[in-house]
Amino acid sequence: MLGLDAMLVLFQVKSRMMGDSTYKSTLDCFIKTLKSEGFLAFYKGFFPNFVRLGTWNVIMFLIFEQAKNYFRGDA
Repeated sequence: MLGLDAMLVLFQVKSRMMGDSTYKSTLDCFIKTLKSEGFLAFYKGFFPNFVRLGTWNVIMFLIFEQAKNYFRGDA
């Protein structure tokens, strides 16, 4: 989970740097974002993405289990 958190923060910083040329470096972007918007600014968009991927994974594994049981003859 720690690796995912680090990647979310880095992705948010990268996205901000691509959209705004006022940052001098990655560290500058990180510090300015942290000071101006707080730590939760790095997790913007996490919940909608989590819901989308979570729903897809649940459906995929349910279908996979049903197909596995069908082809094994357990159905």
